Amino acid sequence: MTKKAPTIVIVLGTRPEVIRFSPIIKELLRQNVVNVKLIHTGQHYSQEMSQVFFDELGLSDPDFNLQVGSMDPAHQLGEIIIRLADIFDKLDPDLVCVWGDTTSSLGSALAANKKGIRVAHIESGCRSFDYRMAEEYNRILIDHISEILYPLSNYDLENLKRENVHGKIYSLGDPLQDVFLSNIQALQKRNLRSKFNIDGPYAILTLHRAENVDNKRILTNILNALSKIKDYKLVWPIHPRTLKMVKTFKLEGMLKNDNFVILNPLSYLEILELLQDAEFVLTDSGGFQKEAFFAKKPLITFRKSTEWYDTVRIGTNVLINPEDDIDI
Repeated sequence: MTKKAPTIVIVLGTRPEVIRFSPIIKELLRQNVVNVKLIHTGQHYSQEMSQVFFDELGLSDPDFNLQVGSMDPAHQLGEIIIRLADIFDKLDPDLVCVWGDTTSSLGSALAANKKGIRVAHIESGCRSFDYRMAEEYNRILIDHISEILYPLSNYDLENLKRENVHGKIYSLGDPLQDVFLSNIQALQKRNLRSKFNIDGPYAILTLHRAENVDNKRILTNILNALSKIKDYKLVWPIHPRTLKMVKTFKLEGMLKNDNFVILNPLSYLEILELLQDAEFVLTDSGGFQKEAFFAKKPLITFRKSTEWYDTVRIGTNVLINPEDDIDI
């Protein structure tokens, strides 16, 4: 009698998770020794923030899409747990694999835990020690209910040891760098500087975190500081959430500045192409901090803290408190 292949469920819901999981999914399918099921929660649900990355990275469509959409985090988390519980009953997986600290990852880990299914957590042990961040609680909870943990650095490994997590730890390096390097090597340039009329030296700007863009005073403070940068164009693929809040707060006039090159959200490969020629990066994103680091670009992060401790320790990442007077 042929032994049934183990079933691994990979759950993702955001742009960074699609990018980071892509080589792992492809390698598992290539080896063909496990049954891989892919579930998208729909946390990032628009074409420009989700499906385009499946298409660009050569991934097949997910086996299931929870379509939780644009709910507040509490309802989104609850719906992910409920809907995944039903799918897990059907699939009876041997392992559920999640990445990072998103609402999707926490909901997946909790649903698996309640169903008695083992959880593997990639990017475990990250700590900012900033308990104002929802992500900090997410990553701690996931780590402590995971049976298999993959920290990306020695710093993260020591955090797990200090917290005495019960799962087994495997320190295998940083697959984020593998993802970055493989896509850089395969990159076919599209002459985006010309397409977007970017003349002279430029920086890339991304801004989307709720604590920055949902607060009128803080968003105004950041936009004021950015408007004073005159020696570089600021190439800004503006996040739908940010654009919505700019309009809500009636700050559209602050975007009419000669140093802004405002674009629609870009694909991953488009971001990589522009990143190669950028002078530096300004962001509040967790994932883009790492991509800037791998591209060896100086980085300014509009956050009080970061989970990527090593980037600050070696001086490539400068944290700026967006609530203070900003001088860039």
